This record gives sequence, C-alpha cells and structure tokens, in this order.
Amino acid sequence: MKKRIAGIMVIIWMVVIFFFSSQPGAESTKTSDSASYQIIEWQNYLFHQKKSEVELMAQAETIGLVVRKVAHMSEYALLALLLAFYLSCYSFTTKNWLLLTWGVTVFYAISDEIHQLFVPGRAGKITDVCIDSVGAAIGVLLIFILWKKRKKYDV
Repeated sequence: MKKRIAGIMVIIWMVVIFFFSSQPGAESTKTSDSASYQIIEWQNYLFHQKKSEVELMAQAETIGLVVRKVAHMSEYALLALLLAFYLSCYSFTTKNWLLLTWGVTVFYAISDEIHQLFVPGRAGKITDVCIDSVGAAIGVLLIFILWKKRKKYDV
C-alpha cells in the first residue's frame, strides 16, 4: 500500500510540474508576477511598511527572477523527496537509492525543458535544468539527513 500511494504521489507531482510547464509564456509570467507581488504584499503588511502600489509593484518586479528560480528548485526538491519515498519501498543500497532518486529527478527536469521548447512563449534552458538539479540535490540531501537521523535512533 505504501508503494502504491508513494507512486501515485510522484505521478501527481510530475503532472503538476507538467501543467505549469505547459502554460504559455505570458500566462507563466503572470503567475510568477502574481506570486512575487503576494510576497511583497505580505512583507509590507507584516512589517507595517505602508508602501504605495507603485512601490509594491516595483519591488515585486525586482524579486521576480529570484521567485521563479526558487520555485524551480522547490518543485524539483519536492519531486526528489517524493521519489525517494517511493524508491525506498524497493531494496536498493542507500547509495543507489539516492543516486537513482537524483538521476530520475534530473532526467525529468531535462524532459520538462525539452517539453517547454514546444510551448508558445517558453524556452528550454540549460540553466533551468541546472537549477532544477540543485533542487533535486537539496531534496536528496534532506532525505539522506533524515534517513541518517532515523538510522541513529533505530538501534
């Protein structure tokens, strides 16, 4: 049952990534800009900064690239976590389990960037594959740390 649920979670997350990659460039930019604006709006509210609408928009535009790249890293870190959970259901050595998790996640990132070559207003970028790969590595590292911590207490 654990294997089936984990597999379904991996597939669902891959579909979510595919859905976002299928958005035309203008729609994707609008989504990213909206997220950036929300972050700045929350910051403005939390720190009682009382910025004008123009200031909020300018600051949101400034952080837009960072928000997009952090989103890339995060979505692939989560994919790596889900994939690691799924692959842990099989009897791999720890090294192979973690390498396979990272490799499959990076392969999906590459296929996703190739897919974007066929989406209007989008481009497949090697830099995005690199950013996604770092996100996958962060996910694998997090799983490894959690696994080590668990092994420490499983005496």
